[in-house]
Amino acid sequence: MGVTIRSSGSAKRLDGLAGAPEINVTPLVDVVLVLLIIFMVVAPALTEGAPIELPKVTRPDPKPKDMNPIEVAVAADGTVLVEGRSVSTSELSALVERLHGEAPERSLLLKADERCPYEHVRQTFGALQHIGFKSVLLKVTPKQAPDGAG
Repeated sequence: MGVTIRSSGSAKRLDGLAGAPEINVTPLVDVVLVLLIIFMVVAPALTEGAPIELPKVTRPDPKPKDMNPIEVAVAADGTVLVEGRSVSTSELSALVERLHGEAPERSLLLKADERCPYEHVRQTFGALQHIGFKSVLLKVTPKQAPDGAG
């Protein structure tokens, strides 16, 4: 079905296919690629939760390659995070017990900020001791020994 337009004595026929405007997708692709790069840079920071400065030790144990532990973190201000989500101390034990029940083979990884009072770390550990994990791991950062020895 075409349309006939008359202007200054001549007839022009416009079909749905002929003369249709085309959309330039290059700017759209550019914007999408920039957004993709932004999300790739920001996404790792979103999964970390609270910024935690781990204690430093000279000789940490080697980390097993095949582990996927339940992560519990204690921030410097005493905030407790389970799998990156902030939880209150009243719901901490129930949440971790539920996660352990879903996957009993998983270990518990306790990360605590070195500026956090040890009392908060011990209380958190004490609340989780009765659950029955096969192992509890404490996350630390390797520290260089003085004079390169170690």
